[in-house]
Amino acid sequence: MMLKLRWLSATAGCVFALLTAPSRAAIVCMAEQNILIPQDGEGAYINFVSGLHAGSQGAVPGFDFDPYASQASDPVNQLKFYWGSSSNNGAGAVTTGDTYAVLTPAETVGPDSLFSRAGFTGVTTAWQAGVVAGYLGVRFTNEATSNLTYGWVHMTTMAPLGFPMTVLDWCYEEDGSAITIPHLETDGIYCDGFDDVACAQTAPAN
Repeated sequence: MMLKLRWLSATAGCVFALLTAPSRAAIVCMAEQNILIPQDGEGAYINFVSGLHAGSQGAVPGFDFDPYASQASDPVNQLKFYWGSSSNNGAGAVTTGDTYAVLTPAETVGPDSLFSRAGFTGVTTAWQAGVVAGYLGVRFTNEATSNLTYGWVHMTTMAPLGFPMTVLDWCYEEDGSAITIPHLETDGIYCDGFDDVACAQTAPAN
């Protein structure tokens, strides 16, 4: 089967299109976001489709993901994940139960993955321990397509509570199919002006 790869410009990132005959799939990537997550009870609300992010829920309509520091945990300020309204179907990939997984390249996120919507009760121990450029599998409803969408979020955290934390970038499969985390041996998904990559500016926080 002949495959054709190309890059397309997008509102707040890059669109990596994998074209096949007769089907067409597109992996959308928001590259070089580098969002520093505040260690407080709000954290940062992020919309994966628009690229908007801010420290208040009202400033990011239809947010998909909110990493934050729990004010009710013991000790306080432990990293937790919040997924918003259940109508969005937002969730993170887990190893079992409500234990959020740290994924690595070549792993796949999709309909066969295990997911949890647990917020305060979610187990983020692996992420709190400190992770250098790890991946969190995610699912959410894409407001542009209405598809239940699968993707990954590329993040760095530090022990002992998960902060400082930075959301580096993310990608998702636009047509709702599974997505495989790539081996980033080159800067292929990043918008650096090479390889005919065209990307817009990062969406600013409100």
